[in-house]
Amino acid sequence: MIPFLILVFSVIALILISSFFIYLFIFHRKKEGDPGEVPEDSQYKVYGEETRAMVDKLRARAFEEVHIISFDGLRLFGRWYEGKKDSPVAVLCHGYRGSAYRDFSGGSDIFLSLGWNVLLIDQRAHGKSEGSTITFGVKEKYDALDWADYARERKKGAPIFLVGISMGGATVLMASAMAEERGIKGIAADCPYSSPYEIISKVMVDKGLKPSLLMPLVSLSAFLFGHFRLKSESAAEAVEKSSLPILIIHGLDDRFVPDYMSREIYERSKGNVEYETFPEAGHGLSYMVDRKRYVDTTVRFFSSLLES
Repeated sequence: MIPFLILVFSVIALILISSFFIYLFIFHRKKEGDPGEVPEDSQYKVYGEETRAMVDKLRARAFEEVHIISFDGLRLFGRWYEGKKDSPVAVLCHGYRGSAYRDFSGGSDIFLSLGWNVLLIDQRAHGKSEGSTITFGVKEKYDALDWADYARERKKGAPIFLVGISMGGATVLMASAMAEERGIKGIAADCPYSSPYEIISKVMVDKGLKPSLLMPLVSLSAFLFGHFRLKSESAAEAVEKSSLPILIIHGLDDRFVPDYMSREIYERSKGNVEYETFPEAGHGLSYMVDRKRYVDTTVRFFSSLLES
């Protein structure tokens, strides 16, 4: 009996220890470096110098530091760029372990050039926002909605839009099912994934791992140490319930979040989603590959909503 109990407790201990290290690797906040740092991947290095120049330009712009308290008590940080009187507000949500400055070094300029108010946020567990756990949009979607509430209170009567890239794109799409009732007029998502579970599974395959063996431990680690359920949210399911106008952009050479995830979201929608692809663009690089078309597509989408 005693050897059996030792075996049981040993197995439980091994599962808990493994889950904890998985949590640290996937979900826990990492020490952050230069917010303008460009990933070493060859797809990004091509645009490294150009990206750093855009980051420097954005960092030089004057902004107001703003904060909100999340539903679970975290102090979240944002940068408010004041626009023209009575102009719309774009709430910009960056990606997984990215930075607001880098991920929106180009995209923010679209809205700033139009004279819009821009709210550039640090996602929870990133930058100057509090939090130790990245939940891949599960909790971040509520943060995005709360930031939209902040913008609506600050600019009463102004149209509010949510915009996200990568994890930020998935985040704003997960928020879409509740966004209309919160007064949001439209959403744009660049290279979003269909669900947290699916993107983690896909990355495991890329690394030669077996999701069928490891994903139960990943889900357990999220629940035990991150206090959220990995399968509780899905961008595809949220969009399926939404009637809000949505623009999805995805590069067809995306080697991190495959374009079939955006296509699935589009195909499950009610016809309220516009889906644009950029054939030679890697992950989050559609703006860099074909800036004119990217800007024209984005401006046309938002302009049509303002006119309706």
